[in-house]
Amino acid sequence: MKNLLFTITILFSALVFSQDSTSIKAETPKIISKLMYGKTIAFEDLAFKFVAVESDSRCPKGVQCIWAGEAIVLIDVFKKGKKVEQKRIVFSPTAQLENTIGNLFSSEKLKISGFNIAPYPEYRNTIKPEEYYIQVEVWE
Repeated sequence: MKNLLFTITILFSALVFSQDSTSIKAETPKIISKLMYGKTIAFEDLAFKFVAVESDSRCPKGVQCIWAGEAIVLIDVFKKGKKVEQKRIVFSPTAQLENTIGNLFSSEKLKISGFNIAPYPEYRNTIKPEEYYIQVEVWE
């Protein structure tokens, strides 16, 4: 009888004090956009221009590689129409920490991130520079 009463008390306590998942506020991106090679996108008084693919050594589909590779891009950052800096972003499956929220721009109110580059290389297919694009997230 004591074991049954103890088990019922534990189960009731677990139900009463369990966490309400609706009260958890997850931060979601406001905008997901494509930044095409050579093009500019703007958010508020900021603009970002995808100016160069410095290198793309990612292991192509259909090939077995020892190293996964990486893609390195250059993005010019403009504020109120004036270039303020150039960002160098490394996209690599082994360097995920470099592509954290706010890697293009970060302030208290706004974070802008480049989180992926496409298209992915394929065996025997060359990617032209104008085919590249970066997926961009904007967080408020």
